Amino acid sequence: MSSATPKRLAIIGCGAVVDHHILPALRRLGWLPSVLIDRSPERVALLAGKLGRHGRDVVRAAEWREAADKFDAAIVAVPHVFHGPIGTELLKAGKHLFMEKPLAVTSEQCQTMIGEAETRGLSLRVGLLRRYLLGARWLKALIESGSLGTIRSFSIREGFVFNWATSSDALLRRELAAGGVLMDTGAHTLDLLLWWLGDVASLRYRDDAAQGVEADCLLECRMASGATGTVELSRTRDLRDTIQIQGSAGFVEVHLSKNIVLDGSPNALAFRHEGRAAADLPLQLFPELFDSELRDFARSVAGEVTAGLPGSEGARSVALIERCYANREPLTLGWRSDAVDGDADDMPRLPAGSTALLTGAAGFIGGRLAERLVEQGVKVRCLVRSFGQATRLARLPVEIVNGRLGEAGPASRAFDGVDYVFHCAYDHRSRKANLDGLEQLLAGAARQKVKGFVYLSSFSVYEPFPDGKLTEETRDGDVSWPYARNKLDLEARTLKAAREEGVPASIIQPAVVYGPFSKPWADAPAQMLITGDVILPDAGDGVCNAVFIEDLIDAMLLAALRPAAVGERFIISGPEPVSWGKFFGAIAQAIQVPPPVYWPSVRIRGENSGLMRDIKAVLANPKRLVQIIVRWPPARQALQAGYDALPPGLHKLVTKAYFGGGGGRRFGLRHLPDPRALALYESQAYASNDKAARLLGYRPRHGFAEGMAVTGAYLRWAYGDLCRAGEAARASTHAAPEAPATLAKAS
Repeated sequence: MSSATPKRLAIIGCGAVVDHHILPALRRLGWLPSVLIDRSPERVALLAGKLGRHGRDVVRAAEWREAADKFDAAIVAVPHVFHGPIGTELLKAGKHLFMEKPLAVTSEQCQTMIGEAETRGLSLRVGLLRRYLLGARWLKALIESGSLGTIRSFSIREGFVFNWATSSDALLRRELAAGGVLMDTGAHTLDLLLWWLGDVASLRYRDDAAQGVEADCLLECRMASGATGTVELSRTRDLRDTIQIQGSAGFVEVHLSKNIVLDGSPNALAFRHEGRAAADLPLQLFPELFDSELRDFARSVAGEVTAGLPGSEGARSVALIERCYANREPLTLGWRSDAVDGDADDMPRLPAGSTALLTGAAGFIGGRLAERLVEQGVKVRCLVRSFGQATRLARLPVEIVNGRLGEAGPASRAFDGVDYVFHCAYDHRSRKANLDGLEQLLAGAARQKVKGFVYLSSFSVYEPFPDGKLTEETRDGDVSWPYARNKLDLEARTLKAAREEGVPASIIQPAVVYGPFSKPWADAPAQMLITGDVILPDAGDGVCNAVFIEDLIDAMLLAALRPAAVGERFIISGPEPVSWGKFFGAIAQAIQVPPPVYWPSVRIRGENSGLMRDIKAVLANPKRLVQIIVRWPPARQALQAGYDALPPGLHKLVTKAYFGGGGGRRFGLRHLPDPRALALYESQAYASNDKAARLLGYRPRHGFAEGMAVTGAYLRWAYGDLCRAGEAARASTHAAPEAPATLAKAS
């Protein structure tokens, strides 16, 4: 670090990006902050604690003006809408400024900041770290060389199932984020587009926001150069994360965040920039990129005017995002058709203007329930455990309350004015949280005198299923299985509240619920079919009691409305069962991949038992173990600290072993059912809707063919890129599968 670099640095905003990336980078650079600013004393204390002895002397404040004389330069990582106002004031106060992307949320704010920096001779830099990727620079040089000829078309697709461990709802509220995936991921992606291909002449923009922030969007544009193309961004799907460019003299496909050239014409692949051809690009990880941009910020503050990305560069993508939102049209998704929603007169509905409290609304079932209620004019309040998992929910005009099952404060506050409660959440990690959470919800429902309380259980409480007709009178399942035991205890407490305490509660026990965004019964089967062989027992003629999501939502609304439902539990399935072979076969047909493979049950049991199965699974992909561990925040923090402290040689080894390579999914796997799934796939139990029909008036509106047609359309939309990657993998090798992967049943 140059001696001319100001040593007095402030970090303004101490959220997840600072905790996980910026602070570790500053530690590696040896430029530790003198001031930490955040309205949350807890977040400030957490970061200060990670600074060791230095952290004891750090100035802590809730607002930057309280410590304005204690720093010369600032890194700002606050919610997007505050970038412009805070940035302008900091520059007026004479502070050098590094702004996390986007620079601001309007062009006017950007230009004001740029003007202040120029007038006062200050450094204004923006965090567009992908500009530091060698692959991105290689592609820019390739385009400028003319090797591809005239650029005619391009396609960008970038997305992942959002699970960022954000500590606040700033990314989910339009008044704080100013937008969704376009404002967030798009700040990086559109910056690269403009850097590579120049200005956009005309555009058409669509997204899925319904008064909230978009999770999926599509931009179609014509560049000033004449090239046409699309940019598709998603927080709900794993997309290929590449740009494909077609020119008059060649083509190329380059990863957007890794130094990988996936494909190209011979002249493109042979092109060299700074001595490197496409195959020679080295591994670069996010820590290295953060190091580079913050090192450049320090150099710019020290007087190197060309170091880093100036604010004028960040302003270009902001202007394009602003144009997109100004021209927004609704994004119509293929499976949301009249065939799904049916005749409005046929659907049960809560009274318009009533208020419903939902738990588990960030999940598949609760999320679709929230959509239906919003469509019906119901005020929806959602108690969610993790903001990072609520991106689809944030599209909607709903109230999001952060709280975990068992936390008394959020649950009690959420009941104000509530008429109906739908309890869809289940915490697989804690029996106590489930029991305490239900207790608090029932108490709140009793105090509020709600009109309906629906607890979402599962027909798994009867597993292992006896052959024949399965009804609410069937004996309880295996209580040695924690899931079944917990669900049965939760059901018993709900029935007691209904029968003895005056809570109008009922229980829904859905069978196999499939439909768009169903993780266990749409996403997981599709992913397994794409990535390898799905093994089913014998001829796959076990009974699958499948119910389409729209029919389940009908049943839940009927249970909330019908007095006859109080104190009762209801199995909910579709109009007719199908075989498991037909279920998996329909998914395979929808996405055009090989169908399931049938083995004798005895062979499955023999190959999928014992310690060696688990050892093979981990050996096949060591990343799997690390990925599981790092979902737990304390473990992630410990690993991050240890990773940064490793000696250079070991650091490089761990980097290559766990984070290196081309990434993406593995193909050629063998997916075997575990013992519980095998029992389910062999079952001959037929779930009965008789009681629900008699007391609720439940009539499933969607046959399997109709429901799967909708689900198939969703799967093609969600997994098209993965299907193409799987097809390429199958075409490139006929080798035997490497190691078995367990096909475990998700409840």
